[in-house]
Amino acid sequence: MAYLWCEDNKEISEWQASLAAGSRLYLDTEFMRERTFWPQLALVQVHDGVRIRLIDTTEVDGPTLLPVFQNHTLVMHACSEDLEAIATFTGQYPAAIEDTQIAAALSGEDMQWGYQKVVQMLLGVDLPKGATRTNWLKRPLSDEQLHYAEDDVKYLPEVAGILAERLDGLGRRAWWEEECARLLKQARSQVLPQDAWRNVKGAGLLQGESLAVLAALAPWRDQMARERDLPKSFVLKDAQLLDLARTNRTDRGLLADLGFHPKQIRRDGDALLALIEQARGQTPPDPLPGPPDMAQKKLAKTLRSRVAIIAEELNMKPDVLMRRRWLEALIRHPERVPEPLTGWRNDVVTQPLLELL
Repeated sequence: MAYLWCEDNKEISEWQASLAAGSRLYLDTEFMRERTFWPQLALVQVHDGVRIRLIDTTEVDGPTLLPVFQNHTLVMHACSEDLEAIATFTGQYPAAIEDTQIAAALSGEDMQWGYQKVVQMLLGVDLPKGATRTNWLKRPLSDEQLHYAEDDVKYLPEVAGILAERLDGLGRRAWWEEECARLLKQARSQVLPQDAWRNVKGAGLLQGESLAVLAALAPWRDQMARERDLPKSFVLKDAQLLDLARTNRTDRGLLADLGFHPKQIRRDGDALLALIEQARGQTPPDPLPGPPDMAQKKLAKTLRSRVAIIAEELNMKPDVLMRRRWLEALIRHPERVPEPLTGWRNDVVTQPLLELL
């Protein structure tokens, strides 16, 4: 199947208008994000069931592509990062998705299977991986990149069809729809500024005034990363945030003593010291839960054994049914069931575990 290279807005609009509303498009993206906060969409690969189009998003604009993402169900594999790239480029998340990685997991395969693995296991086709880490924004793209991009959607309709048939046979199509809707909802949700500290590695080690300082610094870092279009770690590394949160000083020499670069001190020093000063004496947020105690660990072991039995009966991997953080949350607060354990998991695994609790 030969692909079409598309870099003209009018051509894309005419093609999109010819498609039936609500039809499935089999899609993948290539984007760059190594040195930016916002993903830079470089290419969109679309299989419409007849032809493959490689759409050059360095030439085609977001408004032109938006109907492609809004008027159709997008079938993708492991698409959480693709969703963010699409939303950054067009301003909106897709309207509906079907993720074949989720479908594979619900049909009994490993939850982390990549696209190449799925194609190899289901179709016996070995796909090359050589172009994965290349520069997708540079033009012209190499033949290797173009063939890699084509392969990313060439087999997707067949893969999706096989997995959908499996799920229909198992009576799990509704599970797939629920999980995909949850993934899309999660992608659309944004971390509130007051909760940014929760994503700092090591935040669980802090409490009291140190946690109050971290809760003030983390939203500032996120805001600067967005404004400067830099990865958060380029603004402040997690370890630097923790060092600042733990300090009892607010003098300018503190930053030099902590190893901050002079340029960084000149640019951000006053703002950081002011935030630290303001945060002192503020009421800190509730700290993150500590590690499970011995009783909770023993209970978790019992519950994991039950999960393993249920998973074996369903011919599914246990971590598809239950993640560690969900289980720990359920043990701590059985009256507050984590959202992923509602829906189809409620009868399958949640209620049996609550009975044990």
